[in-house]
Amino acid sequence: MFTTKFLSFILLHCALLSLVSAQEPASFNPWEYRKTFVTCPAVDRSGATPVPTNLRLAYLDINPTASKTLVLVHGWPSLWTTYRNQITEFSKEYRIIVPEHRGYGDSQHPVDLESSNTMYDFVDDVLCVLDNAGVDTGVCVGNDFGAQLCWEAGRSRPDRFVGVFNIGIPYVSATLGFSTNRALAALNPFFTYQVYLDEMEKPAAKELDSDIRASIRSCARTAETAPPAEFLTKNTTFLGPWKQYLKENNLTEIPASGIMSKTVEDYMVDSYSKQGFYNTFNGYQLGNRNLTYQFEIGQGNYTLPQPTFTLFMTKDPVSDWEEFAELIGSASFLSNHFNQTIETAHWPHEEKPVEFNAILREWLGNVTFSQTPGNGSAPGNGSAVRC
Repeated sequence: MFTTKFLSFILLHCALLSLVSAQEPASFNPWEYRKTFVTCPAVDRSGATPVPTNLRLAYLDINPTASKTLVLVHGWPSLWTTYRNQITEFSKEYRIIVPEHRGYGDSQHPVDLESSNTMYDFVDDVLCVLDNAGVDTGVCVGNDFGAQLCWEAGRSRPDRFVGVFNIGIPYVSATLGFSTNRALAALNPFFTYQVYLDEMEKPAAKELDSDIRASIRSCARTAETAPPAEFLTKNTTFLGPWKQYLKENNLTEIPASGIMSKTVEDYMVDSYSKQGFYNTFNGYQLGNRNLTYQFEIGQGNYTLPQPTFTLFMTKDPVSDWEEFAELIGSASFLSNHFNQTIETAHWPHEEKPVEFNAILREWLGNVTFSQTPGNGSAPGNGSAVRC
C-alpha cells in the first residue's frame, strides 16, 4: 500500500509534469497542411501609369464549416507557421484563415517592390482570400507587420473585420503625420534595420539569402535568448552584430532559441528558399508607406469602432510598445479597447502559447460575430485551386 505522503508526492509530480507539458508546443508538422490558391487583382505602379495585374496568392483554410472566423496575419520575417499553436488550439471551434503575404513562400509578388505594395494592397489581398473562401466577416489577429495590416483592415473595413487583436504594435493614426524610416530610426535605433531593408534592399536580400537559417534564427528569439545588443541598429548590415557575437563566443552558427521545432524551422528555410527575402521587404519601402499614409488621410477616418486589443510584450528588445502607445495616444482612436502585458520577447504566441491562447480566448468573448451565410459556407469557385 502507498502511504498518504507518497501519494501526495506522486500527485504533485504529475501536476508539475502536466504544467510543463502544457507550456510546450504540440507536435506540429507544417508539411501536412495543404494550401488553397486564389488569383487576386493587384496594381503595378512601377511606371508613370498604374497597370492592373493579377497575383496568385496562397492561404490556409482550416475547419471551413465553423460559423466564426479568425484571420491570422503573420509578420516579418515569419510565415503562417508562426500561428501553429493557435491553429492547434482554436481550429476545432473557429474557422481559421491564414493568408500567406505576397512575396512570401508560394504567393506571387508584383514586379515592383517600391510602390506596388501599400497597406491597402495587403488589405485587398486578405479580402480577396476571404471572398474566395466565402467568408463575410472575421476577427483579424496580427503580429509585427501583420499587426499593422490588421489595424488598417479594421480601420478601413470595419464591415468585414468585426474585431482586431494585435500583438505588440499599437495603432498609429495618420493624424500624427508621416515619418520616414530614417526619422523613425532617429527616434529608436532598433528601427534602423528598416532603413537598410528600404534603401539597400538588394544587398540586404543577398545577405539574408546567403544563410536563410541564420536569418530566421536571428529574429526568432525568446526573452531568455536575446539577440546581441546592437542587432537591428545598423543601416548597412542585418546579420553583422550576430557575426561579431559568434566570433567573440567562438561559435559557428546562431544557436536555436527553442521557440520552434527543427521541423518548423526546416519548413521556413524551404519556404524562404523559393523566392528569397527580397520581395518580403515590401512592407518597409518608403514609397509604399507614403502611399498608405496618403490613402488614410484621403479617407479621413481614423478610428476603429469594433472591439480591439493590444498585447504588449514587456521584454521585447525592439521597443517598449506600451510606452510608445501611450506617447502617441493610440487608445484615443479605439472605441472599445483593452490592453494587457505578457513577459515575453517579440513573439509571445510562440514563446508562451498557453498563456497567449488564454488571453486571446478571453478577449474573443467580447466580440459579436456575424452569423451570416458567408461564414462557414463553402469556398467560392473563383480562380482558386487546391494543391
